[in-house]
Amino acid sequence: MSSPPTSLSDPIAYLALLKFHRLLPRCPRTNLPVSYADLGDPGGVVVVYLLPSGCSRWVAAPMDPVAIKYGIRLIVVDRPGTGGTGQVPLNERIARSCEMVVSVLEHLDVKPAHMLATSAGIYYALHLLINHPSTFQTSLNPPPKLWLIAPWVPLLPSDDPDYWPFKWDWIPTPLIATQHITTPHLIKAAEQAQKVYNQGAKAYDTGKAFALRWYKSYFDPPASSSSSSSSLNQGSGVSSPVPSRSSKGYAAEGKGGEQDLGGDTQKLLNGIRGAGMGEGTEVRAPDPTEEGEGEGEEHDYDSGEWPPRERFWGKTPCCITCTISGYMQAENAQGIGQEHLICLNRGLQNTGAPYLLTALSDLAATIEFAQSPVESEARTRLGKKFGMSVGERLRDSETGGGGGGGVKWPLEVNVWWGWLDDMVPRKGQLWFNDLVGQYGDAIKLSIHDVPGGDHADLLARQEGIHQCFQLIQFQGNSTAPTLEV
Repeated sequence: MSSPPTSLSDPIAYLALLKFHRLLPRCPRTNLPVSYADLGDPGGVVVVYLLPSGCSRWVAAPMDPVAIKYGIRLIVVDRPGTGGTGQVPLNERIARSCEMVVSVLEHLDVKPAHMLATSAGIYYALHLLINHPSTFQTSLNPPPKLWLIAPWVPLLPSDDPDYWPFKWDWIPTPLIATQHITTPHLIKAAEQAQKVYNQGAKAYDTGKAFALRWYKSYFDPPASSSSSSSSLNQGSGVSSPVPSRSSKGYAAEGKGGEQDLGGDTQKLLNGIRGAGMGEGTEVRAPDPTEEGEGEGEEHDYDSGEWPPRERFWGKTPCCITCTISGYMQAENAQGIGQEHLICLNRGLQNTGAPYLLTALSDLAATIEFAQSPVESEARTRLGKKFGMSVGERLRDSETGGGGGGGVKWPLEVNVWWGWLDDMVPRKGQLWFNDLVGQYGDAIKLSIHDVPGGDHADLLARQEGIHQCFQLIQFQGNSTAPTLEV
């Protein structure tokens, strides 16, 4: 029996494996279909992964071999409007998405002890802890471990002394809401512009060579005609009247000596999504200039079109990262626009800094209440009555507890920050650290700073996802306090 395909041996067959294409036909809470992925080691430590704003399960695909390496079972649920998951109204998005996660975990019959969230996933992580604590192995007594990698920090008002600017805040709301329609056209336009640029550059080089020959035929002495070919290549002391492409006035050249317009646009869009397919998780794309490419075939590198790759992947269009990106773009992506509206606080519900303040307060109160000396039967009645979702209600005298016993087991949160993060700059990171630190009795924060990291590449760095998975592997399927393991 042959071994199963891998990302190296056969990427197309690998990405066709069932683990990338799981479906819950009907979520019992929302009555909608939910697509998800069940990645990593099937018998490993269960971790539910809450995606960034590029909320497709394909974002997590490059993490599959990393999860296998560290014995992690990674459960990743497509949020509403992505993949095969049904769409919901914007103002219900956070609540309905979390209900879908709960239903998938019930369907798989697992109760995780760990939750990983990146970027916009923090909204959903907090909501799950506050509103669905019974989803986890020991509820909040003790709580599960929360692992945050480059979490999103909502923007502060411009008049706040701690305000920091955000470079994409100028994008109009209608464009964000319809980006699943506009983005493919933008990428296509950029690719067409790249082809035009390449063709123009080729015509320029041809014209330059012709102009040099014409110039030398008139002004060079006859004796030099026999060596004109070599003098063109070696720089014969005759100054060309035609400016070089590398001279001032031309844009900086990208990979392969050409300015990659399509690549720059895709990089910009990936930055907005926080897609997380960063350096280190993917295998590099083939380089057409390397020996052995196409087995002697001549390629027109300036056309922007290369034949199917033979050397790396067999008859596939490119590397596995490009294939994953293509799969993601081929599926429904309407929900990604809603994600960005939430991050930029453009919806009916306030999802800005006040949302985070309230959520952390409610979470601290919920943890305190869950560990208070109230009889379990009374706690169950109160949980059904109030949903255990609002801190003010949990602290109300009607609860008969919630402040008397204190917190025995605080929520352990590990956060990784990249100092080169241009989505959440250092000022925003420090603001988040200070805010969470105010709830030290209920939330224990451990900070991991990565000076060279950014918003996306921590999902590929040793100091990011690898370190995170190592710690989870050491902890195992247990919510016991770390020091007692």
